[in-house]
Amino acid sequence: MKLALFGGSFDPPHLGHLAFARFALDALSPDRLVWLPAGRQWQKPDQIMAAAVHRAGMIKRLIAGEPQFVLDERELHRRGPSFTADTLREFAKQDPGAELMFLIGQDQYARLPTWYQVETIAALATLVVVPRAAHQVVTPPGLPPHRLQVLVLPENPLSSTAVRDAVARGEDISPMVGAEVASYIASHRLYEKKY
Repeated sequence: MKLALFGGSFDPPHLGHLAFARFALDALSPDRLVWLPAGRQWQKPDQIMAAAVHRAGMIKRLIAGEPQFVLDERELHRRGPSFTADTLREFAKQDPGAELMFLIGQDQYARLPTWYQVETIAALATLVVVPRAAHQVVTPPGLPPHRLQVLVLPENPLSSTAVRDAVARGEDISPMVGAEVASYIASHRLYEKKY
């Protein structure tokens, strides 16, 4: 069993996330690609996000009809801050012997030595790092020995910030998030005011 774990705020999830997940599915050939929306992010304690129920609801709509994609809400329901080390430990216990692949952007990879129990993260999962355009992936000092795979993606200019800004301006966001997610955002009046 090979599991690719795709974490993030997904506030909101958009077609760039979906394109990335499909690309990772093709490149890594996992049995399942698990979408892991973050709960309370301990390194961004002041970040205001849409409610967990809404972020989960939007992901469900975005990945509908994709049988290898799974939504996992464990971090949304965890009390206190979400730590990747805890999540990886839970997956390792739940599926003993499974190969865990943790998808991470280059910026997050650079900060990884500051993460809680980074030794656990390095021991339990292959780190699949997505570099920024035209940048080399450099292992940050202080990171314990780990398995590394670099996944170079096609350029995609979409971002959750751009989607939130477009909603606040009253623009049609369907081309950015798809009709189902756009309808969900409109019906719940999410992101109408800039944070």
